[in-house]
Amino acid sequence: MKKALIAGANKGIGYETAKQLLENGYYVFIGSRKLENGILAVQQLNKVGFENVEAIRLDVTDMASVESARKEIGNKTEVLDVLINNAGINGGFPQAALEASVEAFHKVMDTNLYGVQNGECVVKELGCIGMH
Repeated sequence: MKKALIAGANKGIGYETAKQLLENGYYVFIGSRKLENGILAVQQLNKVGFENVEAIRLDVTDMASVESARKEIGNKTEVLDVLINNAGINGGFPQAALEASVEAFHKVMDTNLYGVQNGECVVKELGCIGMH
């Protein structure tokens, strides 16, 4: 069975992507910054008949969380076939670029830009084939 990790998969596009992969026979790790939100997503997927899914705490802005996710996944599989870096934030709305704080820009960049690189650290010691 092919295995996938989706960062930011507890809602929205990540959640729908998880459903699509599950429908196509994948085992899916639901990466979620807050584990309880990931668990709720897994429960929703279980209710509609998907069993090959589990939640993993993964905050792409926190390297300790990234390392913990890598270890947890590494204890369960030697290879990830798919890594989808879907985690992202909008920085809050409404906001005008000229009125947003520097801290807001840093938070968005830490998640949406640097978080992609951090997410790839999950698979450094695991084999990762497919798209990422």
